Amino acid sequence: MRSNIALALSAFLTLSTAACARQTPLEKAAALLGAEQVKTLQVVGSGANFSVGQNYTADEAWPRVTVKNYTALYNFDTNSARVELLREMGAVMPRGGGAPFFGEQRQVQVVSGDYAWNVPAAAGAPAAPNPDAAPERMLGIWSTPTGFVKAAMANNATTTPSGTGTDVSFTVGGKYKMEGTINADGQVEKVRTWIDQPIVGDMLIETTYSDYKDFGGGVIRPSHAVQTQDGYPSLDLTISAVTLNPAVDITVPDNVKAFQPPPVNVTSEKLADGVFYLKGGTHHSFAIEMADHIVVVDTPNNQARAEAVLAKAKEVIPSKPIKYVVTSHHHWDHLGGIRAAIDEGATIVTHESNKAFLERVATTPHTIKPDRQAESKKAVQIQTVGDDGQLTDGKRVIELHRLQGYEHTGDMLVVYLPKEGILGEPDAFTPPAQAGTPLIAPAVPSAKALSDNIKRLKLNVKTIAPFHGNRITNVAELDKAATPAARATN
Repeated sequence: MRSNIALALSAFLTLSTAACARQTPLEKAAALLGAEQVKTLQVVGSGANFSVGQNYTADEAWPRVTVKNYTALYNFDTNSARVELLREMGAVMPRGGGAPFFGEQRQVQVVSGDYAWNVPAAAGAPAAPNPDAAPERMLGIWSTPTGFVKAAMANNATTTPSGTGTDVSFTVGGKYKMEGTINADGQVEKVRTWIDQPIVGDMLIETTYSDYKDFGGGVIRPSHAVQTQDGYPSLDLTISAVTLNPAVDITVPDNVKAFQPPPVNVTSEKLADGVFYLKGGTHHSFAIEMADHIVVVDTPNNQARAEAVLAKAKEVIPSKPIKYVVTSHHHWDHLGGIRAAIDEGATIVTHESNKAFLERVATTPHTIKPDRQAESKKAVQIQTVGDDGQLTDGKRVIELHRLQGYEHTGDMLVVYLPKEGILGEPDAFTPPAQAGTPLIAPAVPSAKALSDNIKRLKLNVKTIAPFHGNRITNVAELDKAATPAARATN
């Protein structure tokens, strides 16, 4: 009897081995993941995410933020996902940018088809449409191991042997390229995709999966995932639980369906003769008239905003070309439209640590969403400054000073007009909408750094024009904000 059982088992194993040998790499991965049976998925973990585009200097990693809990729900049939993060910040924020907070912060990011929105922290508040996030969040669904295999099989993927594994490539939606690697065991090890980013163009998002294990009931999934954006880590997760086919019903809110992005609006406030404060959005700029040209400070957000800022500068200062565009610093929200300035033919004035990054930015491929610079391919002209520099036409002087002892970024240039006593500064101090309102605690060190630098440089500042917020301010309000007593008590 034992001999018969052994023979039967041997025959079964031989047949099973032959069947496995006939499987394609995609079929093997699908069998391992149960991809055809999985309609929805929940992933729970913890680790860190990182403030993309907000590094301290242009060649450092993105600032790290602890993620105490990460819960992602995916519905592959409806192309929808809901990702909730509970982030935590200690007593000191990491060096670099990112929205300041202390303690715990909950974020909920949702996508369904072409719609993306954020769920506000305040109970009952309406969903916040975020259409620009839709491509990245949609591709995040298909970058999971299960999603990747499903999308590859649905989109006629091409497979190519590579070492002991297989490279897989296909296109989603006829626009977004995806590539991945499946190892000999049928495990998805790496997924690569690209999204449009106004500064660095076709930006690579790469996710590496490792340490596959059984999460119970034969649910085989990776227990570690590391994602990079533009070469630096953006997410690092240790996965603690995976659930197959939970209930995932994501409905697009009516206000998200109805949302239309408002038109780009640039308004002008005259601060002095030939000095204009260009506002009308979340980020502001300067236009400064010189004898035979214009100097613009900051082309923020994206190409559309930058083009509108440049057009407004030429409207308020007619019949003169834009010769210089000063970049206050390299953070992506303030540098988002710099390629429009390069296409304009302006010389880019920046801190010396930013030169190599801007040279790269000028030539990055923009095939997903081509801009004017992608067509003109104009060579970038860069003028660097160190800790201090100036632009002058012999009459008007524009001083540039790098903020020292400032943890938000290492290349921040503030703009000072000594004749007018006007200081333009991004990020260091944004006065609250109502004067006298306490600041959130993380804002105090930056305000103190700006106050200290004004004193160090002996600047006679009469007006501070912040590049965020809705009003100008002065040194007295800044100095008050720079003290610990200015902190909010919540």
